[in-house]
Amino acid sequence: MTSELRVGHCPGCGRIYQINLRQLCAVCTAAEDALMNRMEKELRANRKLTTEELAERVDERPELIRSWIRKGKLKVYDYPNLTDACDLCEAPIRKGKLCQNCSMKIKSEVAHVYEQERLLQERRRRENAFLNKRK
Repeated sequence: MTSELRVGHCPGCGRIYQINLRQLCAVCTAAEDALMNRMEKELRANRKLTTEELAERVDERPELIRSWIRKGKLKVYDYPNLTDACDLCEAPIRKGKLCQNCSMKIKSEVAHVYEQERLLQERRRRENAFLNKRK
């Protein structure tokens, strides 16, 4: 019986580490936990902080906070001003990947393309029917 040690490179620092559920080495895991504790402390002190204000207070990039919101590491339900950003227009959102406007725009564009395809198929059917009648 051979036991293989599964290792990888830490995406945070590049060190080699034994692969685990968090996909981080022990040093980066400790740093992430410390940052999360600092963020939770700031949010407990002022639950109305925005994503940018929180990032400034813990000296971190807003993108990291947004990615943690998206991954579910940082819950937004108790903090009314914490937001992620829409993937298309960067508008603030509380859930999902798209804001309501972008979602509706994509849905209408898909519906339009679907309708154009349906009309094209209908026209081809009529042309084929006309050609079959001529024979």
